[in-house]
Amino acid sequence: MPIATTAAQATQHLDDPSVDRLVRDLGIPPQPRLLADLAAEMRRPEPDPQRIARIVSADVALTAAVLRVANSPAYALTRRAETLGQAISLLGMRQIGVMVTGLVMRNALRTDGPQLTRFWDVSAKRAWALSQLARQLRCVDVDVAQTFGLFCDVGIPLLMQRFPNYGATLQAANADAQRSFTQVEQDAHQTDHALIGALMARSWGVSQTVTLAIRLHHDYAVFQDPKVPETVARLIAMGLVAELAIQTFAGLNASNEWTKGGDKCLGTLMLNEGDVEEWVEQLVGGFSDGMA
Repeated sequence: MPIATTAAQATQHLDDPSVDRLVRDLGIPPQPRLLADLAAEMRRPEPDPQRIARIVSADVALTAAVLRVANSPAYALTRRAETLGQAISLLGMRQIGVMVTGLVMRNALRTDGPQLTRFWDVSAKRAWALSQLARQLRCVDVDVAQTFGLFCDVGIPLLMQRFPNYGATLQAANADAQRSFTQVEQDAHQTDHALIGALMARSWGVSQTVTLAIRLHHDYAVFQDPKVPETVARLIAMGLVAELAIQTFAGLNASNEWTKGGDKCLGTLMLNEGDVEEWVEQLVGGFSDGMA
């Protein structure tokens, strides 16, 4: 499938009947019943915290994982949550929803190997970094930013499972200073992780806004396209800042993605280069402190 160059083309690609075959070929997991039930409750005019607690607590291992994450340094609770009800009360239903989605996703994509270990580590750092950016910049809802952070690279483990040589493609895409990341993938496999991630997000009930941001998150022309929704452009811009912080924390002196799109994203977030440096320093400090 060709690279999407506009928001309209990205939407058209996602609606193309041929993607159904792609979903089957790549083994994109369907939305688990627990998440479907949770999403249905969250869509109600007045979601019931007790009903949400009952839905999640049907899975004992998941409940234990939610409490473990809720009590981690990342959330800095003022008091320890001993029960799921307390966690919902302290963090809010939306935050619990994002947390549960991330944990369920990890179970649905169980894979081994050092590359996947790094993938999950980066995913956690990105989601946390985006939550901090969204909370302080106040330009995107925190739960929306975190959901984008969780799903934007979820196509990577699926492509690793499908293509034995995808690890080499991943290295080439990270190193290529000219072609877009997704163009390198398309040239090698006729698909890319942004498309696959967007398809999985849509099939799991993620909003159209976040799905579109996932599809376009390596296409930095979005920052000059007036037809791209503001929230989509902001999510992609915040993702670039988070990526720069993650690369800096890893000890890398340069980020090809920031080189390709960093300058263009500043106006979208109304930041200057000094602001970005401060953000990177703050986020790297959080990573060092074990926040993610």
